[in-house]
Amino acid sequence: MRVWALAIAAVVSAAAFAMPEIPKASVKALGCTKGGSFSKGVVFVEGKYIEPPYVVERWGNGIRINSTPVTGQIVNWNEFLKTQKGVKVVKTETPAAPAPAPAPVADVYDDFDDSSLDDLFDDDPKPKKRASPYSYQRPSAPAKPKVSVSYSLDGEFVTNATTRALTARINAVRTEIDSILRNGGFICFGDSYSRVSGDARSAFMLLEKLPELQRRSENLAAFRSAVRAAGLVYLNEVLCEELYRNRVDYPRLQERFSKLKRETEWKNMIDDLSKPLL
Repeated sequence: MRVWALAIAAVVSAAAFAMPEIPKASVKALGCTKGGSFSKGVVFVEGKYIEPPYVVERWGNGIRINSTPVTGQIVNWNEFLKTQKGVKVVKTETPAAPAPAPAPVADVYDDFDDSSLDDLFDDDPKPKKRASPYSYQRPSAPAKPKVSVSYSLDGEFVTNATTRALTARINAVRTEIDSILRNGGFICFGDSYSRVSGDARSAFMLLEKLPELQRRSENLAAFRSAVRAAGLVYLNEVLCEELYRNRVDYPRLQERFSKLKRETEWKNMIDDLSKPLL
């Protein structure tokens, strides 16, 4: 189990926790880098199974598979715009939300406590703090407005050494995703968690177990429990919810597993026949 668990990787990308729309301006300026079509690997986008064949492409400053965006901006478009001559800085001020009303605070005042005879006849009685029947509210500091900075380019985008280096970073992510899938692995993409990926062996086990769990689980809680019991611990709670919501995909996943199993058995048979006889 330990060896298998090490084959699973939760990969944090620049767009792992936020998937903003890929700006069309980035596509126009940077173009696309597209790989060839292939049929290995398994892809889920927000719990939805995407069938092969797959084409992984850098689309502007993000990544798409089969024309479906699977990441947000790998490198923020503002980083490209900052390299341009004549770029304008645009500051947008968003009013802050009103602060919640502070809770009433009881006032205190000095008075003698006449319950003590010692204090009453003391030459120098000490005042004691007692709660006042009145209260007041402490004023809260005014919330500051939020200022966001963006960049605007009026002229044409000009490629330079810095923009080429930034584009190379995005291409490296595309190559990594492409390689995982071509080697038979799986990747789950989502906009609220790190992408989850595994090698060919873990993809085989996922396809073997997941469809049946989707088919027989009566509710989300039961599905999550079954996922943990099956050892698919890398499927986080949000991803479980997405996979359960898309459980109608289970027949296609079962079909994919059957095909993969036949291919694996055929490959093993060929490998056995190619071994020299002793």
